[in-house]
Amino acid sequence: MALETGKKSVFRAGAYIYIEGDEDPNDIYIVEKGEVGLHGNNDRIKLHKPLVRQGEVFGFTSTLCRRPRMESAIARRDSVIITLKRERFIELVQQNPKVAIKILNYFANELRTYNEMMFSLDPPEDEFIPDETRLFDLARHYRLTGRPDYTRHILESCLGQYPDGAHSHEVSAMLEEMRGANTAAPVGPIVNGPSIVFRDGQMIFAEFEKGEDLFVIKEGKVKIIKVGGEQEILLSVLKDGDIFGELAIISNKPRNATAVSMGTTTLLSIKKENFAEILGKSGAMASKIFMALSQRIWFTYIRLESKVYSHPVTRIYAFLENKLLEDRVSLKSTKPVTLNFGIDELLRMSAIPAAQGEKSMGLLLDDPNLEFNFGQVFIDNPSVLSTRAKFYRSRDHIASWDDDALSRREPRRAAERVRGEAAETTDEEEGRPEERPEGAPAPEYAEGPGPSTGEDGRDESLRLPSEEISFD
Repeated sequence: MALETGKKSVFRAGAYIYIEGDEDPNDIYIVEKGEVGLHGNNDRIKLHKPLVRQGEVFGFTSTLCRRPRMESAIARRDSVIITLKRERFIELVQQNPKVAIKILNYFANELRTYNEMMFSLDPPEDEFIPDETRLFDLARHYRLTGRPDYTRHILESCLGQYPDGAHSHEVSAMLEEMRGANTAAPVGPIVNGPSIVFRDGQMIFAEFEKGEDLFVIKEGKVKIIKVGGEQEILLSVLKDGDIFGELAIISNKPRNATAVSMGTTTLLSIKKENFAEILGKSGAMASKIFMALSQRIWFTYIRLESKVYSHPVTRIYAFLENKLLEDRVSLKSTKPVTLNFGIDELLRMSAIPAAQGEKSMGLLLDDPNLEFNFGQVFIDNPSVLSTRAKFYRSRDHIASWDDDALSRREPRRAAERVRGEAAETTDEEEGRPEERPEGAPAPEYAEGPGPSTGEDGRDESLRLPSEEISFD
C-alpha cells in the first residue's frame, strides 16, 4: 500500500521549526537540504546532537513519547525540511530494520550523554558502591525480611554475574546454607519461545541485576518496587500491554528497580538482537517500544535539567515544574494539582544540602501558590508556578543574590499578572499553540520528492537515505 508523501517546507536561515516547551508534538523532521541547530534554554546542558545535517532526522524523541519539546530547532541556513506525522514515521521504521537499529543506537548514545552529566552531579559516595555490592545487600535485606525465594533469586543472579567477585565466597556460603536447611528451590517461570509465564509473586528481575531484554505484558500484572531505608516502596503497577525493563536494550546499566508478578502473568521477552524483527511484525508494538525508550530519554533529560542550577530555590522550582510535565500537566493550566510527596522529600529530590534546607523551606512556605500537607504538595495554579520557575532560572547565573528578597519581588507580581490573564482566557485559547518568537521567519511550503541521499562522509548515525525509505 502506497503511503502519502511527507510535507516539504522551506525554512529561511534563523527560522524556528519548533520551540522548546511546545506541548503535544506530533511531527518528526528530516533535513532534505541545509542544516538545523538544536538549542536548549539551559546552556549548562550539552545536547547530545546540536547540529542536524542533510539526510538526518530530528525531533523524534519528544514526539514518540508525546512529551513537550526538549529543545528548539532553528534553521542555520536556508533549509528544506520534510515533516512526517508520528504514525507515518513508525510505519516507515517498521519497513526498514536498519533504520530501527539506527534509532536504537541513537537512543543509547543520547542516554549515555545525559547519564554521564547526571553522574557528575550525584553525591560522590554513591559513585563508588559497586553494583555487585548493591545486589548482595539487596539479597541480605530480603533474607532478613523472610523472603527466601527473593533471596535465592538474587544470590544465584549475583553468583552468575560475578563468579569471582568480592562477595562470591559469602554468596556461595549463603546458598549452601539455604540448601542445607532444606529450603525448597524456587520454581522457575515457564518459558515458551519468546513468551514467559510467571506465577503469582515471582521475581522477574531484581534491582542492580544486569539486564538483556525488555518485557511486554501479554496478560497479567507486574509491580515495580525499590528498597529504600530498609522498606519496600511500590513505584507502580503495570498491566496488559505495558512495557518495562526497556533500559536493557539501550544501555549496559543494571536494572534500576525490581519487578514482581501479581497473579499469573505472561510476558513477551525482547532482546536487542531480535528488536528489529519484533518491530516488523506489529505496528502497535513498535509504537509502544519507541514510546517507552524515548520517554526514558525524556525523563532523564528533564531530571538532569533541574539538577544543574546553582541556587537551591531554582532547583526546587525547576523540579516542581518538571514534575508537572512528568505528570502530563500543562504549564498553561490554571487548575489546582496535588503531588504525592511532602516538603522534606521535595528538598531531598531537589538535592538541597541539609545546611540550606531550613532557608529553602522558608521560601516555599512563603509562596501563596504552594501548600504543604503531610506527604503532599498542593499547587494552586501551575501557570503561576511556571512563571516563578522561569524567573528563578533567568537569574540563576548571578553569583550572589538575596533569596528572601527575590521571593518577595517580581515572581509574586508576575504571578498576579498570570492570574489576571488566566481569568480572561477561554478554554479555546488555552488550547492554542504557542506562537513563535517575535521576528522569527515563517516557513515557506513547497512540493517535491522525498529527501536526498545526502553528501558522502556525513555522520550516518541518523541518516535516512532515499534507498532505505521510499516517499511514494
